[in-house]
Formats: sequence, C-alpha cells, structure tokens
Amino acid sequence: MHEVYFSDVSISENNVLLHSDYFQGLVELVNENVWRIFVWHRLEDVDKGSWTVTKKQCHFSCENNEDHLVLASEKAPTLKIYKSPFRWEWQDFTTDRLDARSSKEAEQMEELATGEGNPFAETNDGLPMGSGYTLSICEKPQRHYYGLGERTGFLNKKGRVWQNWNTDISKHVPTTDPLYQAHPFLLANNEGNFCALYLDETWKTTYDLAFSQPQKSFITTVGPTFDLYLLPGPNPQEILNKYSELVGRSPMPPLWALGFHQCRWSYPDEKCIMAVAKEYRKCEVPLEAMWLDIDYMDGYKVFTFSPHRFPNPKKMTDDLQKMNIRTVVIVDPGVKKEPGYEVYESGHKQGFYIKNRRDEEFVGEVWPAPAVWPDFTQENVRDWWGEWLKVYDEAGIAGIWNDMNEPAAFKLPGKTLPVGTKQGARWHAEVHNIYGHMMGKATFDGLQKNDPQRRPFILTRSGFAGIQKYAFVWTGDNASFWEHLEMSIPMILNMGMSGIPFVGADIGGFSGNCDGEMLSRWTWLGAFYPFMRNHSGKNSRRQEPWCFGQKYLKVVREAINFRYKLLPHLYTLANEAHSSGLPIMRPLFLEYPQDSKTYSINDQFLCGKGLLVAPVIRPQQSHRLVYFPEGKWQNIFSGEIYEGPLHTAIETPIENIPIFQNISTAIPFTTVQQHTTDALWPQLTWRIALNEEVYGQVYCDEGDGEVCGTKKSIKASYDGKKLSIECRGFTEELCTVEILNEKIPCRIEGQGHVASKQGNLYIEMKEQQIDLFWDE
Repeated sequence: MHEVYFSDVSISENNVLLHSDYFQGLVELVNENVWRIFVWHRLEDVDKGSWTVTKKQCHFSCENNEDHLVLASEKAPTLKIYKSPFRWEWQDFTTDRLDARSSKEAEQMEELATGEGNPFAETNDGLPMGSGYTLSICEKPQRHYYGLGERTGFLNKKGRVWQNWNTDISKHVPTTDPLYQAHPFLLANNEGNFCALYLDETWKTTYDLAFSQPQKSFITTVGPTFDLYLLPGPNPQEILNKYSELVGRSPMPPLWALGFHQCRWSYPDEKCIMAVAKEYRKCEVPLEAMWLDIDYMDGYKVFTFSPHRFPNPKKMTDDLQKMNIRTVVIVDPGVKKEPGYEVYESGHKQGFYIKNRRDEEFVGEVWPAPAVWPDFTQENVRDWWGEWLKVYDEAGIAGIWNDMNEPAAFKLPGKTLPVGTKQGARWHAEVHNIYGHMMGKATFDGLQKNDPQRRPFILTRSGFAGIQKYAFVWTGDNASFWEHLEMSIPMILNMGMSGIPFVGADIGGFSGNCDGEMLSRWTWLGAFYPFMRNHSGKNSRRQEPWCFGQKYLKVVREAINFRYKLLPHLYTLANEAHSSGLPIMRPLFLEYPQDSKTYSINDQFLCGKGLLVAPVIRPQQSHRLVYFPEGKWQNIFSGEIYEGPLHTAIETPIENIPIFQNISTAIPFTTVQQHTTDALWPQLTWRIALNEEVYGQVYCDEGDGEVCGTKKSIKASYDGKKLSIECRGFTEELCTVEILNEKIPCRIEGQGHVASKQGNLYIEMKEQQIDLFWDE
C-alpha cells in the first residue's frame, strides 16, 4: 500500500500542480464551480483525456500554506487540500486519505484475464498497472446517497457496496450487483445540503458506502489514475444541471419515442408481427412501434433479415406504416465470423475487430458463433458501423435497439470479453465499461448522418456516464414479479438522478408469467415511465393487452390512453431534460430537498413537479399509504384535495392508480389518438384548480426534425371570488381550461364560453385573458 502524498506545489491562475518523488497531482476549476482533482503516477498519464467530459478551465486563487492549500473562487465552494498525507475538505465532505495499492478488486479482476494477457500483472513505474487508488471518506450518520445509475434495492444507496462493471445479468434479485450500466456518479445529501462526486474513470470502480466501516466510505478504481470531479449544491436540481453540462445532455427525442411500444423475444415472422399490430388497432389500444428481437436475423448475422421468416422487410414496414406503426430492430455488436458474410469480411479486411494478445482477432461466441466484436473506441470503426446502418434505413426501420453490448460473450468468465484483449493501444479492462457507450455513439452518429432530417431513436442496455447523449435506456431482463414492479421505481429514479432522463422497465416483466392484475398495475405505472414498452421473453406466456380478458384489457387500454392524453406534459418535460438535464420521473426530494420525509420514499415519485404518482405495488391491494409534501394536491380523478405535509391512506381501485396534481400547476392534456402525429397540440386542455397562483407551460414543435419549437403558457389567480386566466402563445386555436368539481360562474369578462360536463367546469377562451366571477 502506498499513501499518496505531495511535497512541492506549482501554482498558476488555471491550475495547481502537486509533486512528489512518486505521485503527481493536478487541481483545476472547470465550468465555473466544479473542482477537478486528478492524481497519477505513470508518466504517460499526465495527458489523460476523457471519453465523456466537456470542460472549460476557470481562474481561481490559491493560498499556499506549509501543510495545506486553500483554493477559492467567487462561484465555487472553497476547497482545502492537505499535502501529506494527501486529503481534502470541501462542503461537508472530509476525506481521510488517498491510497495507491494492490486492491482486492484488482485481484478479483485477474479472474477475468483468461489466457489473453493480464493487465493486472503488468508492472509500470513500480506499481501494478491495475493496482488502483482508494479514497477514504469520513462518514456522517445522517448522510444519504443517490445516483450510481442502474441499481437494485431502494432509493438510498448507503449501506452497501456497489461496483461499476457492465455485466450481462439474465435474472436479478434485490442484492444483485453490478448490472448493465456503469455510472460512477454519487449524489450526497446531508440534511438537505446536497453535493456530488463524479469519478471519471472507465476502469472498474467500487463504492463502499459505509458498509465495511460505518464511519467510512471508500471509492476505489483498479486503474492507474484517480480523476474526481466535485459538484457543489446545495440544490439537487443545480447539481444535475452542472453534471449534465459536464457529461452531456439528452437530445430532444422524436415524439413517437414517448408513445407505447410492443415487443417480444421473439415474434417469429412477418405474419405474426402484422397480426399483433392489427389486433392493437382492432382493440383500439394506442401503439407507436412494433419491435423485432434477434430472430428476425439470418443466423443472428447483424444487418441481415431472415429470407424465410422476414423475406420482404420493406413491405412489412410499409404495411405497418400504413397503420401509423413504426418498426424498431435489435442490433447486437457481435459479428458472426463467417467467410463470405459481407459485414464480417469488410471489418476483417480493415482490422476493425478487438484483438487478442497476439494481435489476432479475438474469437468467441454470443448469439452468433463464432463471433468477433468491433472496437468502437476507434473513430473509423464507428464510421464503418454507421454506414452499415443504411441497411435498416432502406428497409424502413425507424429505430435501433442496442443489446448485448456490455459486451456479453457466452462461455467466458464474467460472461464478457477477457480483460486482456486489446482495443487499439488499450486493454479491454480499461474500456470495457464504455463499450456500449461508444456503440451508442456510433449508432447515433450513423443515424444522424444517414438521415439528418430525422431525430435518431436508440435504446441501449449498456452504457456509461453520458449515455443519455445517444440513447434511451431500459433496465434489462426483469421478471414478472411484484418485487420487480416495485424495484423499477427507485431504479429509474436513480438513473434520472445520474443524468439519464429517458428510462423504462419491461412492463409486465421479461421472464416469468404475468397475469391480468399485474399487467394492469404495471401498465399504469408504465404510463409514467419516460420510455413505455411491454416486452416479454419466449419462455413466458404472452402479455399483450388483450391476453387476460376484457376486464383487464379495459384497464390496460385506459392506462395507455392516459399516457397519450399526457403526452403534451411529457414532451414538455423532455424538452426540459434536453435543456437542463432534469429527469422526467423524479424522486420527491428533487423538488422538496428540505423535507426529510422525502429522502427515503421508494414507492412514489413526481412526473415533473406537478404530478405526484403513488403506484400500486402489491397484488389485491385496496389501499396504500401516500405521503403528500408541502402544498395542496388534487386527486386527478375524483377532485378531492389533500394538504401536505400529510401521510394518509388512499383507495386503489383496479381501474387506475393514485395520481395527484399540485394545484399551483396547470397540466396540459390532449385528446387520445391511436398514434402520435406532431407536437403542435391543436387540441389542448389545461387542468387547473382554484388557487392563489397557477402556472403551466407546454412545448410545441413538429415532433421530429430540427428542434426549434415554441412554448405556450397559462397562468391564473383566484382570490375567492374572481378567477383570472391568461394564456400566452396561442393564436387561432382555442385555449381550453378544465376545473374539476366546479360550478358555472355567475359572470364572465372577456371572450369565452363555459360549460358543465359531469360536474366539471370547462372554459373555452377566445382571447388571451378572461375573468370569471362567483357569488358576487
């Protein structure tokens, strides 16, 4: 074990360089208020880059004392660094030490080396290359932790050990770790004071959060550098804004991506695909896209269609498009090594596949066997992959589904490529965690280049910090367990708190056998997933909406109909995610960071800031406990109002789930359609309640193509007798307002029409402002 220390310091206006006879360090301020602390010991790592970070250096001051430095800036919290042993204090974080040592994580990684070379046995500058660094953090008992991407368990991640090593997991339980994604981003909350740490290391990293020692947490990387960013709060929204600025934000998705999707492993042929699509239209259940899993390919060869099962893919996609249904296909990275197969041959001739230690193509197997894997760390390989995507463009495919991109490899330790295989000048051990990330970049760039007028749509299973720049994410192979329905909530919330706003879980469960009640409850929950897809495996029974009889078909249809009514709100939140990095599906503490009761709520969430959702997570559940944070909340179905902070039991009929609107907000709804068209929202109804102040907005554009839309807004005020409503951005179309359980006013000032329908008040405004009076 080597304790990191420094003896000399060099100070400039843009950075501080730390020196010793062995270790080197750099501290800089980037993007106004984010500190970067970088430590290394190999000479060649001085210019370490980043696969994800975009940063701009900023000036700061440095006070050099005998044993410590004080770094300060007007916009950044002060950072105090001690030289020997090296440690630091920042906001409410105090570190104990940074050690370079041969860690148990590195020893475990040696098991994945096989015969392809072992980067953890190679030495350089006196330390094993994979010896790693471990940062020791002094803990506080009241501190909560969030983020870390895709994880099992509850919302607060404290008290367990979490690893970042992308892994193909066929089934997971509440203790399973790691999963398919690697996100070394940790959001800390100490009694309402939030800050975050991002470790920009693609090697395997481990977060021991007060597990081994309750008074200490440990962050470890097995790689030869330690590159840490400190993101200040105190507000979690500000942190997400800064973090997404650092690693990238989601592009604006096409509107259809937010609709409802249907998939199965696998619909065996074109005839089956068309039959399912027609049944959706017959049952009047909205549907946006049909998805093709691996069996559409000829012998699992990527960029091919089976000549027997899918002999005319373009005709099939055209026929689906006539029903306004798009087609998405799965695309795995494993390329079948087969003489005469054009994709393999073209990559082979150009040396595009990952190599073994003898610089020969590494050959393994996944769905195709034998198989080789493209090296997506190379730009020319990514360009080549993007060119092959034209095969799908020509077949009328609307979106790409990247799977098995951890990368998965059968019959090998860890079910992945050996850590000693080579990707350019790097070991796979270094870039394993960004394999799916870089495949996503290759796919996104290729789709964008091939059709610049269309927004790319990609779904990925694997990813790294910043994957949101390229793809939506789904949570992988879940099962038809109520526990998985429940666990999807904190899993998606923590993905959102890791900068990834567009996430979903397989509705109904991928493996196992769903039933009508579970499908009904899960579809209602899924109506608020940023990505909504029903997906199941070939060894499970079918779970399309009609599979469990008319009773449940009616419930599932209504849940999907609600999703389509809510699309103006969801699309507006998508635009907010694109511009600010905020998630669509939010933990309560994101909007109520000072309310300690929200810090560990795992089974409720907010959709934006205006809707509170309390899903049903147990079978035959007639009631559930709901927590209402500060403010007034109206049941979106009954109109009943609850004032928080409050815990209370709410009925949970099978027909829907508890949903509540903050009465200070106006939520835009539209009419139900069987598919999306554009996001201009010609038929728009604002749901409001009588409140002192009300505000809402909606984002409008063509739903695809260039992102150059406009925003329409509504604000209202009520003083007990008079309701004033003002709309902005509306032109020829009417602005319609709905108020639950409200009678017709006595008098109206302004051009408009009022009507009562089923006890609710509807106001059609024909000019920008209107006043309504009661009980004069």
